[in-house]
Amino acid sequence: MSGASRPTSQTFACREIFFRETPQGHVQDYHNAPRRQLIFLTSGILELEASDGARVVCRPGDLIFAEDVEGKGHITRSLRDLRGFVHVAMPDDFDIAGWPLVRP
Repeated sequence: MSGASRPTSQTFACREIFFRETPQGHVQDYHNAPRRQLIFLTSGILELEASDGARVVCRPGDLIFAEDVEGKGHITRSLRDLRGFVHVAMPDDFDIAGWPLVRP
C-alpha cells in the first residue's frame, strides 16, 4: 500500500508513558484523572462511570482520553480478568480534535 491509501494524523508529543495492572473486582470510587492522558486498555474488561451516571464498558483495544482533571471525576470498575493499561500523558495543549486523519 502506498502512503496515499493509508491516511495518518500529525505527530503528537507526549510527556511520559507508563504501564499499570489492576485486579479483577477492583473498584476505584470517584476520582479525577491525575493528568490529561490517553489510556489504551490491553486486557480485562473495564466499566467507567462518569459523574453524570453514564456508564461505558471498555474492552482490550479500546482507547480512552481521560481529561477530567477537575470536578467530581469518574468511577472505574474492573469487571473481568486482570486489567492492563498503557497510560500516555499528554501535554496540556493536546487537542483531541487534531485526530481526524489527513487525506491527500
